[in-house]
Amino acid sequence: MKSKIITICLCGILLLFTQCDYLDIVPDNVVEVGSLFENRDKALNALSTCYRYMPNYEKLHESMSLAGDEWVGRLDAEVADARWNTRGEKLMRGWNNSNDPILNYWAGGGGANSLYEGIRVCNIFLQNIDNVPDLTPNEIKDWIAQVKILKAYYHYYLIRLYGPIVIVDENLEPYSSVEEVRQERQSIDSCFNYVIGLIDEVLDEDDLAVERGTSYLGQIDQQIARAIKAEVLLTRASPLFNGNSEFYSNFKGKKGELLFPIKDDPEKWKDALDAIKEAIDFAESNGKKLYQYKGQPKFWDVENFETSEIIQYCYNERFSIVDPWNDEIIWGYSGLDFTGQGGFAHATNMRSVAEPTTPEYAWQWLGADYRMAEMFYSKNGVPIEEDRTYDYDNRLQLTTIPFDNYHKGYMQQGETTIKLHLDREPRFYAWLAVDRCIWRTHDIANDVKMRYNEFPGGRGSQHTTDFYWTGIAVKKLVHPESGTGHWARVVKYPYPIIRLSDLYLMYAEAYNEYYGPHQEVYDALNKIRTRGGLKPVEDVWSNGEIVKNVGKHLTKEGLRDIIHKERSIELCFEGKRYFDVLRWKEANKYFTSPVKGWNTTGVDPEQFYILLTLQTRVWQTPRDYLMPIPLWDLDRNPNLIQNPGW
Repeated sequence: MKSKIITICLCGILLLFTQCDYLDIVPDNVVEVGSLFENRDKALNALSTCYRYMPNYEKLHESMSLAGDEWVGRLDAEVADARWNTRGEKLMRGWNNSNDPILNYWAGGGGANSLYEGIRVCNIFLQNIDNVPDLTPNEIKDWIAQVKILKAYYHYYLIRLYGPIVIVDENLEPYSSVEEVRQERQSIDSCFNYVIGLIDEVLDEDDLAVERGTSYLGQIDQQIARAIKAEVLLTRASPLFNGNSEFYSNFKGKKGELLFPIKDDPEKWKDALDAIKEAIDFAESNGKKLYQYKGQPKFWDVENFETSEIIQYCYNERFSIVDPWNDEIIWGYSGLDFTGQGGFAHATNMRSVAEPTTPEYAWQWLGADYRMAEMFYSKNGVPIEEDRTYDYDNRLQLTTIPFDNYHKGYMQQGETTIKLHLDREPRFYAWLAVDRCIWRTHDIANDVKMRYNEFPGGRGSQHTTDFYWTGIAVKKLVHPESGTGHWARVVKYPYPIIRLSDLYLMYAEAYNEYYGPHQEVYDALNKIRTRGGLKPVEDVWSNGEIVKNVGKHLTKEGLRDIIHKERSIELCFEGKRYFDVLRWKEANKYFTSPVKGWNTTGVDPEQFYILLTLQTRVWQTPRDYLMPIPLWDLDRNPNLIQNPGW
């Protein structure tokens, strides 16, 4: 068996872009790579290392999920003024730069691993896996297929962040010339074509497992590969990357070639539509379906299940996220830190009533921007500003929570709230926690109280920094049975990367963009709406007694807005919205407005329900649509071109 010698002194050449902390699978400064593939156990460790570069979907300080306009963390100086905390939020405040990039997936650092390093690890794996003596031929083929898809996904993730990238199909050799090392960025179409080609290669060879057994859930299978391809092609067809002359007509490579297409190509939407349809059909044929809660109601909800009008739908929505490896999950993030803190579920969960001073695993300081409270539909399944029956102009007016079966089990009847919190769709009550709501966590139904010196939920002398700074919390990522004080009390589950509902929304979007309004689009949307207790989209938008803009769903532009809104609600807080808003080229519409929330020092309803501006946000178009390439890489490689504005 022929082995290569890797030495750290060659790191500057071999790594091309990154710092010299090389491979997790390389234990010493001088290692025979062949020794890492001597047997199945070592090869399995190498496979695991390829997965270790997956972007972190769990840890809030190390995740892109805080980027966008959904989340709000602590606003005191210790967190808000620290570059290493809530890094995604710092991107939205204009803190990024090319000298010290935040969430630097290009070269590593700022809370992120280098995806180029991950790609090189994948390449080393692919070069050596054939030499493992105790792997079966089918195992070798399956593992190769997995790593090729990972390699494609890492390239794709870089494309979303940086636009045109350097493609690393093979690792450089130690004897590579300086000019070979100084590679150039490829055009955006070339980058997408490379990713799609790599995925197609795997699917055509048919060596990838159709699905994974219980012990290997989260590893790439054919369902995941097809879903990734669907998302890649949808992204390629979207306005940011498809004929974006507005932003990038002068964005050129080293030789003067255009890096973005100037004219949009509508056939890219057709390519996306076909891939999405294939992904859906394959997933459904292998048992994937939208989640429906079929279990027994929790002990505190036995009566509510008999009388509440919305509780079944709320259970559907809540458990579709937190029920581990349920039938809706196409791909879940399984690289969880089971014993440590710092996950979204920890930071969003409120303190236990039984242990109000115990902060471990229940931080209660990561909440939602006020705009999210307005984003969810009315109970009629349309935006509240579009609903004729909804008192939108007086939505901030104080009112009493009625003793009815619609709000029963989710709002504290007889208590004072505002009209905004009433008569909303079930997802609002399943996923958001507002003052005087009921939140199922710590294995009980808690009466949430967000006003000053109230508990659970409010700001006060015991919670001077750890409270929901906007007065709006997020239930979505917290399992109802999760406890506090010890890691074993926290119910862990794979954070969703791609759900079947995501594919349905992709299908609706691609179909409308290519063909325009059609029953096919409505059917895709209605699958999600029906699961959430909402009427069909074509019914409500044809009803002049409900909507102001009758027939909005009959035009491509109107239906596009409906689809975008549906996607923003259904996938909220899952790390999707930031990338969606960017690919739609709508950042100026959403990312320039400040963070708002309630007056959390208010001791009564009149004082609490005062809407305050809490933090400004900074967004520069077109600069911030693409992340900066680190300055030190530009200095080392004169063939690299910086992204516009950086």
